[in-house]
Amino acid sequence: MDKYVAFSVVTLFWLLVAVIGFMVSYRYEERGIIRCCLILTAVCCYLAWLVTFLMQLNPLVGPRANQKTIYGIMSYWPNSFVHDQKDP
Repeated sequence: MDKYVAFSVVTLFWLLVAVIGFMVSYRYEERGIIRCCLILTAVCCYLAWLVTFLMQLNPLVGPRANQKTIYGIMSYWPNSFVHDQKDP
């Protein structure tokens, strides 16, 4: 449930930034440039947050090692479980 709340709150925040920036730009003479800058800022910040949020939501890539590396780590490190237990 927390991920839906976080997603909704951040989406609403950047949507409000874009809409309020669009409305405030009517006061100025260079409204096109101001509108473009504010909306692009809101979109880019939201996309950066969204990509980070989605990557942490379901990580697909984890650390990988082949069999020789794992055996080397287990045999050379003194605190590995190989040294704590006797062979059967």
